[in-house]
Amino acid sequence: MPLHVIAVQGGGLLSFNTTLVLLAICCVSLLLGFSWRDKGWAPWLMLVSVCGLLALMARIIYDLLAMG
Repeated sequence: MPLHVIAVQGGGLLSFNTTLVLLAICCVSLLLGFSWRDKGWAPWLMLVSVCGLLALMARIIYDLLAMG
C-alpha cells in the first residue's frame, strides 16, 4: 500500500500533500534558523522548527497506529 494512501486513510485531517508542505516549511525554517544562528531570533526559530518536525512525526505514527 503506498504511503499517500496510508496518510489519507489513517488521519483524515492531514493529506499526504499537506504533510509534505508542512515538512518542507519546517525544514526551510530550520535551515534559515541555522544559517542566521548568531541572531537573537534564530535559536527560537530552530526550536519551533524541531517541535514542528516532531509533531509531524508523532501525527504520522498516530495515524499509522490508528489504522491497526
